[in-house]
Amino acid sequence: MRPFKRILTIVTIVLLALVVLAGCGKTDSSHTSETRTITYKDQTYTVPANPQRIATLANSLLNFLDAIDGQSISRVDSSDALSDKLKALPSLGQTANINMEELLSLKPDLVIGLSNQHGKYEGQLQSNQLPHILVSYDGIKDNVPLLLFLGELTHHETKAKEVVAQYNTNIDKVKAAIKNVTPARVAVLRATGKAVTAETELAVTAAMVKELGMTNVVLQHGDFDKSAKTIPYSLETLAADDPDIIFISTMGKKEDITKTMEKEMTSNPAWQNLTAVKNGKVYYLPSNLFLLNPGLHTPDAMAELVNMAYGIKVDF
Repeated sequence: MRPFKRILTIVTIVLLALVVLAGCGKTDSSHTSETRTITYKDQTYTVPANPQRIATLANSLLNFLDAIDGQSISRVDSSDALSDKLKALPSLGQTANINMEELLSLKPDLVIGLSNQHGKYEGQLQSNQLPHILVSYDGIKDNVPLLLFLGELTHHETKAKEVVAQYNTNIDKVKAAIKNVTPARVAVLRATGKAVTAETELAVTAAMVKELGMTNVVLQHGDFDKSAKTIPYSLETLAADDPDIIFISTMGKKEDITKTMEKEMTSNPAWQNLTAVKNGKVYYLPSNLFLLNPGLHTPDAMAELVNMAYGIKVDF
């Protein structure tokens, strides 16, 4: 065989081999060597196959990620309790006011934020070609799905399942402690510097009240917006419902909340005639556990409600 033909034959064989190998390495659209798709709450996200530099835009997400042994390269400034390790992370500013320059300087390969807080940054994330996930995270029923999602995202599925198992065990322990008690009749109020309203089951504290089998007297009034977390609720209606216990979740400065409560409730003689007031069963709840989703501390918050309502202490 002539040298030229021999070389041509060798080149052809090599090219065919490369084609075959390329065909063997081909993947479907849901997974490549660089990306894959995962699902959270019926929403599918395309993410890096193995993200190494995850930036979190909310400390609620940061705490969840840390609990399952995931790593973040950022935090935000807030009143959330953080470990010293997490406090040492670079800050991106406030949850609702992210410093994009700082975020870009960290060179993340994936950004995780909240859809209701960080949707306004989606255009900037896209223009800077930053892979990102903006999740819907609100009520306590989102806690377990989000933990499992983050476990899958970071390849810490086993740890995530362990955390979920402990979370569920603690909640079950709280419920078991009150299985033989008569359910309390409660009203869950929301007091701010501007108004006093009542919570529906879409709000955090009222959702926990439902989980604990307590009767939320507010819900017996069926003519309210079922998509609302809080609804108007007057002292006259509260007096007619006359609950055994009044839980008050608060938002804002204590002095402003006190003034609002005095204006709408506590300065009226009818307030003093309420059963809950007479029996000393009115509780102002700390916002860190009862205004926003307390996340992994949900069992602790539920235990607090049980202690207030029934005098039953639950330890984990």
